[in-house]
Amino acid sequence: MTNATRSRQRGQAMSEFVITGVLFLIPVFLLVPVFGKYIDMKSQAVLGARYAAWERTVWYGGTSASVDWPGAAKSADEIGNEVRQRVFSEGAGIASSDKSAGSFGGSGVKTGWYNRDGSSMLADYNAVAQSTENRDTPGIANDVLNLLVTVADAIGPFNLEMKGLEVADVSVTASTLPIGMSLSGDATQSFNPGPLTFSDRSAVLSNTWAANGASHVKSQTQGLTPTSIFQNPVVKVIWDVARITLGVIAAPELLFLEIGKVEPDVVPPDRLVTP
Repeated sequence: MTNATRSRQRGQAMSEFVITGVLFLIPVFLLVPVFGKYIDMKSQAVLGARYAAWERTVWYGGTSASVDWPGAAKSADEIGNEVRQRVFSEGAGIASSDKSAGSFGGSGVKTGWYNRDGSSMLADYNAVAQSTENRDTPGIANDVLNLLVTVADAIGPFNLEMKGLEVADVSVTASTLPIGMSLSGDATQSFNPGPLTFSDRSAVLSNTWAANGASHVKSQTQGLTPTSIFQNPVVKVIWDVARITLGVIAAPELLFLEIGKVEPDVVPPDRLVTP
């Protein structure tokens, strides 16, 4: 093989490399930052869904419960605002006012979430959407228990929260710019992906049967204690008259008998530590 032939082959290889670089490698390099932004948005959607599902298990009660269940609660809108502030804002601290915010906190949306013309990829505050829902705890045991609770509630009253599966959905809608497909700059030869939505769902199976506070422990225990009917105001008056009468006439012990009385355990004062 002559030197001239080798030179022509090297020149051909270089030409092929340049063409490949222009048509394939350079566009790929330019798309890497864009794909990185999309991956980051998906990752934040995952974190936001996990946060919302967990937060619902913590702030659960009142209107958030499917039954009359005491406890502090946050609305879906309040949790959604916290997701935007604490997950999707750049450099924002955690504050009690996050639940009522109306715009991204800190320095705004995440650093890097901008199009090549400098516009934000999140068009507005509501580009981050969130919803929460409490669903029935899965399993046939829950169905059987639900029947037993219904019977106990008719006698008690006694109730349990049977919707212990907290489900949260978070989505992020990103605005995009058209991508040119022509080396000549012809605007008609472009690809417009339009808005892109990245979403994720998270679910937490929680134990919502635990009583919430001393008064709730008392009411739940009374519902499972048949003799607690003696603590009904009307029945209690009748019983007090009967026990006092019988106590004076026949059995003094009846003067101190309190049938059906339920009182939660109280920690003795000497076992409490004052900080």
